[in-house]
Amino acid sequence: MSTIQTVTEILIRLAKHAIHPDTVLVFPDDLFEVQRTPSVILQGPKLTEDRFRRSQSRLFEKNVAELSFEECRFPRLYHLDFDLVVTVDREAELLGFHESVSRFLQLYPEIAIADQGSLNLTELVPLGGLARVNLSNLRQSSGRIRIESCPVYDGDLRDGRLIRDRTFQFHGDVTEQRTIQP
Repeated sequence: MSTIQTVTEILIRLAKHAIHPDTVLVFPDDLFEVQRTPSVILQGPKLTEDRFRRSQSRLFEKNVAELSFEECRFPRLYHLDFDLVVTVDREAELLGFHESVSRFLQLYPEIAIADQGSLNLTELVPLGGLARVNLSNLRQSSGRIRIESCPVYDGDLRDGRLIRDRTFQFHGDVTEQRTIQP
């Protein structure tokens, strides 16, 4: 399962629900021409590693009911940056989108991933904070949002059985055997 793809799809669905139903994803270096206004574009993701949270440890997940475990390396964590570009005909519409985007970020400070928890959604640059080259007489505004610390696993999963009974044998002056159960 690709965590980056899953999180990006969830973000697009949320943006379509809360900002504009025709929100589209455009990859960072692709050219995109706006055909209809209003238009909301999520351009990205641009990945940067969260190096301060890199770990060499391993993750263990125990299932005591079935007496099994799963083990894997700690995932690499990446920030996913998206430029949010809004294009409209009139200034009044643009101000409405400024409010919609602000409300969106207040309503969804976290993106919930089914069965995996949630990731923070933050605003790096508010809508209207990024300079854009606008070669038309349409009104444009852009900002930047970030999904923080998206985990990417290596796919190397090891599983096994947990120890159910432990038997200790003591030898010497006293010979004794004890079995300790979970």
